[in-house]
Amino acid sequence: MNATLGDGSWARIAWWGVWLLALYRFAVVAYGDIPIDVEEAYYLSWTKHLEAGYFSKPPFLTWLLAGIAQTIGDSPLAIKSLAVVLYSLTALVVYALGARLYSPRTGAWAALAFQSLPIVGILSLFTSTDAPLMLFWALSIYGFVRALERDDIRWWIFTGLVAGLGLLSKYTIGALAVGLLLAVLAEPRWYRLWRSPGVWLGMGVALLLWSPNLVWLSEHDFVTLGHTQHITVGIARAGEWGNLGEFLLGQVGAFGPLMALGLLAIIARTSVWNDGANRLLLLSSLPLFLLVCVQAWRNEANLNWASPAYIGLVLVATHWLLQRARIWLIVAMGLNLALLSGMYHYHALADALDIELTRKTDPYFKRLGWAELGKQLVPIRENFPQAPLVSDSRKLLALFGYHSRLQGEKPELRSWNPNGGWRHQYDLYDDIRHYPKGDFLFLSRQPVTGDVLDRFERAQLVSVIKARIYVDLAHQVYVYHLKDFKGYRK
Repeated sequence: MNATLGDGSWARIAWWGVWLLALYRFAVVAYGDIPIDVEEAYYLSWTKHLEAGYFSKPPFLTWLLAGIAQTIGDSPLAIKSLAVVLYSLTALVVYALGARLYSPRTGAWAALAFQSLPIVGILSLFTSTDAPLMLFWALSIYGFVRALERDDIRWWIFTGLVAGLGLLSKYTIGALAVGLLLAVLAEPRWYRLWRSPGVWLGMGVALLLWSPNLVWLSEHDFVTLGHTQHITVGIARAGEWGNLGEFLLGQVGAFGPLMALGLLAIIARTSVWNDGANRLLLLSSLPLFLLVCVQAWRNEANLNWASPAYIGLVLVATHWLLQRARIWLIVAMGLNLALLSGMYHYHALADALDIELTRKTDPYFKRLGWAELGKQLVPIRENFPQAPLVSDSRKLLALFGYHSRLQGEKPELRSWNPNGGWRHQYDLYDDIRHYPKGDFLFLSRQPVTGDVLDRFERAQLVSVIKARIYVDLAHQVYVYHLKDFKGYRK
């Protein structure tokens, strides 16, 4: 791209480049074979109870999904399009940040580099809390940068608003506050901010927006924080080093091999840290990344947990490479797009190359077969149209709740929870103990024992539904018709 282009031209390049990639992703979702993920079905089922909080996540994504479902429906295209739009908006904020901190040229390249990151491309196919988190993370940095320029109270309020929405999306955004604090401490000229009313007003706005969720948490024994503690420190350590090696290798793939190598070389340079814009972005990004690395070492960490850090890191990497190694940047972005296309069309490529797909060779294997099983359950549901689905598995409840509709209507879902503890969202509001009368269809991956069946007035196995996906991958679900729950205790 020509460096002499005007600012408006770079803005148009960013705009059209971001949305062309988004259009490609819309097509992949609409015409490809990317199925609904269990987490998408799970979050979507939460919309039955619009609350200020949920078992494992804050409420903002569920509010968005409820709005989408009410306006354009909850088809796979409708649900997944939300992720495509949110990540594309984040890319445009990356442009705005780059244009503000460096130049419109850097902003445009960084927006396209962000949109081409493998982690962004894959997450764009599956709607999760990461999508709004990434947008509000980027907007919070942008608002902070604008507020710093003139200590403008309007921008402090804006920053508080988007940070508050970030807290309603995913608590991970708290790491950004740590990073921005470090950035302030690293710049003596910013110490005056502690005396600025705008800073404290912005913090107050963020807390005010977050307060409904805080109230909900206090009324539900802070269950979301308990769940977060469980998945971070309650899971058994994978080994002496946890899954740190796997996590770091995954980050190379998530950022792109060449982009990752370039980034490592860049942040090791003292001159990069001497630049104020670089320092702000690195200090706002690296605390989260390092925190997740520690988590991976101590226990385990998922690949996507550090993804918001890539907003600042891709800006720093793009700015440096654009000035000193533009060919490397172009090749790195091209490689990332090629890797993404391979993932998007994985099944078609495997078929063309005559590669036998198995659970070991198909990265999508966990998501396959459930729509077929849902169709097999529909005729059974027609015999018991008022019967809610019951299970001790949130996965079965979420997936069959989405895939086994009668005339477009999703079934009621009930949790089997004899121990009384809260394991997932369905335990909070849909425990069968609160709805004991009538017919039920119990779903289980294994034959159900008398300990369960004896708790009903009548119990009968009506079907075992099966789906064979690959030679080494098949699903089998036992379906029981039950009548009138007598309570968990005999």
